[in-house]
Amino acid sequence: MHRVLKPGGRLGLVWNVRDESVDWVAEITRIITPYEGDAPRYYKGDWRKPFAHARFAPLELSGFEYQHVGSAQQVILDRFLSVSFIAALAAEEKARVAARLQALVDTHPALAGQAEIRFPYRTEAYRVLRLD
Repeated sequence: MHRVLKPGGRLGLVWNVRDESVDWVAEITRIITPYEGDAPRYYKGDWRKPFAHARFAPLELSGFEYQHVGSAQQVILDRFLSVSFIAALAAEEKARVAARLQALVDTHPALAGQAEIRFPYRTEAYRVLRLD
């Protein structure tokens, strides 16, 4: 990053992070996490390593709450079945993940029978400045 930014140049990095304080969102994470392998993931923090250097100013964070609103099919099933490490699974394993997600949608009190789901996220936007 240092090589491609000119002195005084800024870089913005943005992640949409699931609000896992909501129990059904945390359950989705428990369903999909065993499949992530070595896929780069925001929560692992490896993305911070290039910026832990005296040639960069400290990372600045701005956060914004939002919700992905739509049907359970759109905001849960389609969304999570398209995550790269889930989409790449063998058909049988992907079907098992889909069945677990569908069971959550069908049985969780906050989701069952709802025409519209409000999936809570937090956008975490970072800005970093090249110093020299």
